[in-house]
Amino acid sequence: MRKAALACVGAALLGFALTASADNHKLEGNYLYKVTTVRAATGSLSGLLDWLDARRDKAPFIMRHSQGDHWDLMIVTPLETWAAYATRIKPIVMPGNLVAFEEDHFAYGPRLGQLRDAYETSDFFHVEMFNAAPGKADALLEQRRMENAYLAATKQTPNMIFRRAAGSDVDLFTIGFHESLEAFAAPGRASDEDKERAAVEAGFKNRADISFYLRSLISSHHDTLAVKVE
Repeated sequence: MRKAALACVGAALLGFALTASADNHKLEGNYLYKVTTVRAATGSLSGLLDWLDARRDKAPFIMRHSQGDHWDLMIVTPLETWAAYATRIKPIVMPGNLVAFEEDHFAYGPRLGQLRDAYETSDFFHVEMFNAAPGKADALLEQRRMENAYLAATKQTPNMIFRRAAGSDVDLFTIGFHESLEAFAAPGRASDEDKERAAVEAGFKNRADISFYLRSLISSHHDTLAVKVE
């Protein structure tokens, strides 16, 4: 009886993992974005936010730093393709008098509609930027996919994955979209036993290996907690 029950639990968990694997394809893609991280000049953040608010048609996704990295704002501009960027899409140019630091990054990510839906229904974001160790960029991408499978299987929120196209030295970054800080901080609803099993099903040695394996693939990374700029 116990073996049968365990088999049922294992089958259900595998089902979660397979569904998560399929959903992972929705969390990344080949849509091109320009991602600008900005630190406002001293005393100029309010003025910079007002300046951006008047240009929301070109900067629809803006996240404001809460804690973590040194930037104040992350501005995500949809470009679609390099051809569209070259011929018809002209992203905003940040006002130098309001900005102390600016870095541009071009990345491939999920389709625009998916990003828009996630942004509109979220107020809190977890942004992780990774520099891959030499020769580890492909393995890092796969690790992010594995972790998404684990998060989905344990009823937590997977992250959208963005791959470097050009610009800064960030090889890959992810954004977790959450309803609130409380939702982000809430533990997964799965039991410890199910979490352990889900980690193995996702391709890790065990649950503890998730972070250890990630650390073996990166030379550096930055975490940022951010809120939505309406």
